[in-house]
Amino acid sequence: MATTILSNIIEPKVFTAYSNQQTALKSALISSGILAQSDLFTARVNEGGATFEVPHFNPFAWSESNVQSDNPSTLSTPNNITTGSQIGQKDFRGKDWGAMDLVSVISGENVMEAISNIVSTYWVQDYQQLLLAKLKGIELDNAANDSGDMIVNIANDANSAPTAAQSANVSSFLDTFQTMGDAAGSLGVIIMHSQIYTNLMKLEPTSFATQSGTVPFTTYLGKRVIIDDTMPVVAGTYRKTYTTYVLKPGAFAFAEANVDNATEVWRNPAAGNGSGEERLYSRKQLLLHPIGFKSQAAITSRYKSPTITQYADATAFDRVYDRKNIGIALLKTNA
Repeated sequence: MATTILSNIIEPKVFTAYSNQQTALKSALISSGILAQSDLFTARVNEGGATFEVPHFNPFAWSESNVQSDNPSTLSTPNNITTGSQIGQKDFRGKDWGAMDLVSVISGENVMEAISNIVSTYWVQDYQQLLLAKLKGIELDNAANDSGDMIVNIANDANSAPTAAQSANVSSFLDTFQTMGDAAGSLGVIIMHSQIYTNLMKLEPTSFATQSGTVPFTTYLGKRVIIDDTMPVVAGTYRKTYTTYVLKPGAFAFAEANVDNATEVWRNPAAGNGSGEERLYSRKQLLLHPIGFKSQAAITSRYKSPTITQYADATAFDRVYDRKNIGIALLKTNA
């Protein structure tokens, strides 16, 4: 039986579209609604350059209105409006896979679908790691420059079992929501580690509810729950510290550019002493930007976008929106 090779089955444009569709279907982050997609973001990601700017008007600081007078020499003083801007950094990413390894793994029926599953699963994981790195950079910036007003940290490293005072529960989540003040109702998604979910289920099983049979996700205190074990867990000397994120729909802008040669198959017939090698290349140009921030992560010379490590740094972001317009809150607990 003849061996199936990638160039026999992959038409790049068709494969790219199918893989992108599969990536969206597999991503709980995308389906949760925390990633906002719009014509504006799509236009920005398809523009030239490695960064983009979105200007905005700053809200007024309220002051008492004028008491009117019949004295013609008493003149009012106009108030001004100020502006600011978000600066976003695009992410230029790529990955390739060796064909021999792929074919040995995916040999059998529906080879095209199996290859797409490998590629789309990888990009879901990559998007998530990018998002977590940016959330970490935002957390560090907030702690350093904004008095930690987005963070509720009740964890410590004491040599004893965590108590309710250091645990995720109704009280600690309500405190986390309160970091948004009267805008807390805009928060709609909680992303938590499975251990936190399990602890909450033991403690407060009636606080969870499945929305419906046709929309199979769980809510906690009325907010959608995403359970994911890539949520940050830091091991101390005696305790682990878990970070749980509470986000509002549209907290991040998301778009993908139309990339030339987004999928490419390359063959080297001389490899393997003439047996041949084939590789599949997948390329992405993304916009994954936290709304209300200026992204200013360092970029290594000759590269066009930051690494995950460079995003997860206290200097990578600067908040340019008022706290209540930032749809991000963090809860750090030991259990």
